[in-house]
Amino acid sequence: MMKTRILIPLCLLTISIVFIKCNIKSSKKDSIEPSKEIQEAVDYEATYNSLISEYKPKTTLEKEFKNFKNKSNYIDVIEVYDLINPPELLGGKDNADNISYYSLPTEINTEEYGNNGFVYGDLNGDNKRDCIISVFRSDGYNEVTFFYVFINYGDTFKLENVTNEDAICGCIKEGWPHRFRYQKIEDGYLKGVSECHYKDAHCCPSLYFRTKVKFTQGKLQFHSAEFVMDDAIQYRSTPKVDLVIFENKKTPPY
Repeated sequence: MMKTRILIPLCLLTISIVFIKCNIKSSKKDSIEPSKEIQEAVDYEATYNSLISEYKPKTTLEKEFKNFKNKSNYIDVIEVYDLINPPELLGGKDNADNISYYSLPTEINTEEYGNNGFVYGDLNGDNKRDCIISVFRSDGYNEVTFFYVFINYGDTFKLENVTNEDAICGCIKEGWPHRFRYQKIEDGYLKGVSECHYKDAHCCPSLYFRTKVKFTQGKLQFHSAEFVMDDAIQYRSTPKVDLVIFENKKTPPY
């Protein structure tokens, strides 16, 4: 009788341990636990500064900017577009009265909060330098970078696409907009740094990627991303990339 009483608690204890181990394994399967050595070795500020230095666009000449202004009439064109098309990301027509349109850039070779006002390069493979203008729009809570894509047709630049950083950064939706900053056009891509949220505060996306965006089928679309760093590993484990970035070269799941 005594042996039976001892065996039953031992069996229950064994089952409990196995159950706990399974639960721990399940909770960790979607994350990568960083070692203490990795956490201590990574200089996040240096890594970030090195990363953004890769995305400094080439200097734009005044001659090219003047040519663009004359052939695009970009300020009037964008103002008319915005009047007709309040951005859906910020509430669209139902919220039109609450959307703020930040001033369009008027000077070349400038950067504001990680946005390069004008970037030039060939987006569609016709050996002509197209132009993308980036500028903030806000609904009073979210400040989002919008991109106005002007394609160079030789005698004119035509506004062909308007999109935003949340739509092209490659980050899977998570409550509030993600970022795509430090942009440049190179090798037929719009390149930049995606900053994705993963259980982060609104202010502070923590996952950084080198990202390529392709102008295809008449619009900018996410192409691919390469993980760089996670600067929030002191608060949580690093998630697997496929929980943060949707599969390369496929339509985002939203």
